[in-house]
Amino acid sequence: MCAALVLVSVGPPRTGVYRVARRSAEVFFPPPWEHARPDGTFGSRFDDPSAAEDGGGGNHDRYRVVYCATDRRAAIAETLAPLRHPLRVLVPAVDVETVSSAIAQSGVSESEVRAVIPVEWRQSRHIGHTFLDPSMQFVDLTAPDSIQHLRQTLAPIAHRLEFTDVDLGAMAGPERELTRACARYIYDLTDAQQRPLYGGLRYLSRLGSSWECWAIFHDRMRHRPGEPQPIDADDPDLVAVAALFGMTIEPRLGPS
Repeated sequence: MCAALVLVSVGPPRTGVYRVARRSAEVFFPPPWEHARPDGTFGSRFDDPSAAEDGGGGNHDRYRVVYCATDRRAAIAETLAPLRHPLRVLVPAVDVETVSSAIAQSGVSESEVRAVIPVEWRQSRHIGHTFLDPSMQFVDLTAPDSIQHLRQTLAPIAHRLEFTDVDLGAMAGPERELTRACARYIYDLTDAQQRPLYGGLRYLSRLGSSWECWAIFHDRMRHRPGEPQPIDADDPDLVAVAALFGMTIEPRLGPS
């Protein structure tokens, strides 16, 4: 066994972070417990897995995660990604005739084919910006030392899940049991005085390595939020993300 490796930590970005959420007045609030799935998570990468481990015995010792991005465009893209064209539509996309024929045989809905950003999506969401307390520390999941430390720590879980390795790909991959175990391990770390060490995790978006994301433990979030803003159809970042994803922005119909 090689020598123990440290977790590399970083402070929050000086420019602040962005988040897209449904509740305009509470953009940076964590999701309510009543929206949790039967396993106690909200279906996201770094959610607390302990409800499944302890039989679901209460929420008082559990955390929720507030997911943010340094780049405003990234915050919008992360939220819109599930509305992109399904792969079964894209696979035969060679020319217009081929696409039309494939769509007719695929059984996908018209909204899936069009990859529309509905008016309701925009009207039910706001985007917020906040400055995180500079004293907060986040484990940097892109740092080689952090990856090697977690490789040792998560080896039993990764082996059981039949991973061949724990690396950046594993941290960005679809296996939530591993990434949630990683987050819970980091959440539980304390100093000699039993004070929590970390406010969350820094990682890179699965949509592109130039987009920096932050998974923030809700009970350790200290910040100065600004006024949440609506997302208009002509929002430059929404327009850019729609173009990137090949999506159509549905305009507002009728009087505002």
